[in-house]
Amino acid sequence: MANNRNTSEGRYFSKGRRQFLQGSAAIGAGLLVPAALSKAATAAAPGTITYALSAYPPNLRPFDWSGQAAVTVKALLFRGLLCFDEKGVVQPELAESWEQPDPRTYRFKLRPNATFQNGEPVMAEDVKASFDAIRGEKSTAYVRQAFQAVETIAVEDPKTVRIVLKQPTPSFILALAGQMAPIVFARKMDNPDAMIGAGPYRLESSEKGVSLTFKARTDFYRPGQPATETVRFVAYSDDSLRIAALNAGDVDIIEYVPWQSMKGLSQTKGLTLQNSLGSFMYVAFNLKEGPFVDPKVRRAVAHAVKREDIVKAAFFGAGKVLDGVPLPAGSPYAVAELEHLWPYDPDRARSLLKEAGAQNVQATLLATSTYGFHKDIAEIMQQHLAAIGVQVKLSLPEWGVRVSQGNEGRYHFAINGGGPDLGDPDDLTAFFGSGSDSYRRSFGLSDPKLDDLLNKGRHESDTGARVKIYADLQRAVADSVPVTFLNFRAQGWGVRDRIKGFKVLSDQMNNQVGMAFDTASAS
Repeated sequence: MANNRNTSEGRYFSKGRRQFLQGSAAIGAGLLVPAALSKAATAAAPGTITYALSAYPPNLRPFDWSGQAAVTVKALLFRGLLCFDEKGVVQPELAESWEQPDPRTYRFKLRPNATFQNGEPVMAEDVKASFDAIRGEKSTAYVRQAFQAVETIAVEDPKTVRIVLKQPTPSFILALAGQMAPIVFARKMDNPDAMIGAGPYRLESSEKGVSLTFKARTDFYRPGQPATETVRFVAYSDDSLRIAALNAGDVDIIEYVPWQSMKGLSQTKGLTLQNSLGSFMYVAFNLKEGPFVDPKVRRAVAHAVKREDIVKAAFFGAGKVLDGVPLPAGSPYAVAELEHLWPYDPDRARSLLKEAGAQNVQATLLATSTYGFHKDIAEIMQQHLAAIGVQVKLSLPEWGVRVSQGNEGRYHFAINGGGPDLGDPDDLTAFFGSGSDSYRRSFGLSDPKLDDLLNKGRHESDTGARVKIYADLQRAVADSVPVTFLNFRAQGWGVRDRIKGFKVLSDQMNNQVGMAFDTASAS
């Protein structure tokens, strides 16, 4: 097969969603930024971009998923062999080219000028060490499951690495293009918090809980990039303060534009709203202990929630009900009869509780105070579940604590936000497959039937056969309810006009927004 094979198999999300949404309420134009935050007014400095994060990253470990804000920041430090372009097509990154001599084998040739932030060249040994760490038996890497497809990794020469899979796996090349499979400096991997990447920036300074400042490397492998000398991230966990900081010119870009502010922001002179509809909300369960070990109780929860209320109240209508598996209408893997697995039916929910012998259920719902929409959803669910006799206590820690509690299974059920990472139905492995503990999936999830179907789908090359496999998977999910989905949500970024070249990737890849700093510049 040819070099630079732009693999786009399985890219199935509707581009029509990209332009979706208009919020309702206007921005509070007169809202003032507190004096304590106005000191962050560095956005006007030439060559500096100031970006308002929705949360300070819990960590910057390259292989961990620790929230969207952390993923955005880590894109400045870490790079993988491949990446996605703005349309979601696989492109070279640390690898200048690759070939696939047979369906199981990939050979990657590294860029001759690629170096780590310590000046050391990126070598094939670094690739092998990084991927061996990801797929290791005790690895907690987010994409460990995807790397179980690997049979061998061999260094052919200092700049060439060969990967042989156990069997053909169409989605594997997509996993390499995601942000969760970066290459790190092999001789400094003992401390996950101090690993060295090959990204375009170096971390110059940080104030924990407040800000992080990055300086551009002058030896990045792409000539002319990054386009801006300094990127400063400032954490504004309060939605209103984030909007106010953008209006005041204290920051250039904000993430998580509050849904009630989207329409107003889009109509404000000097500002642009970029948005997409690739992200969604869902509920994870503790499957090891507590009331949700019984799948009938989980199904009761799935039927008890009136998702229209969530879209209306938490997202001001900027979303769409999701009571099945997140496969958008344009996907060949979407089956009309399986689109609604858990329609709102409180009577059915009560019957399921009775069948399960689950009377007087009391449970704690984990969400977070950092993101208002998580809290809003939790409060709506609390009301809906009370209507079927389930008493819910809310737990609302700040984001870092919420992530830790989720990873450690310290919850009964939990509100989560997420989105696809690969643009392929194998993305569903992150939500239904066994793997290392992560707050992003239900704690203790291990279902051989789901694993078998996910495994078959991952390795099947024929689209027709894959459609059948993923239909069977949806039917199995309807019964076991490893998670229940709630709604698609619009995701917005507010950008000042002085920023050029900053473009959010397509709907299904919007969580890789940090890659946009390669080309973003400040006039």
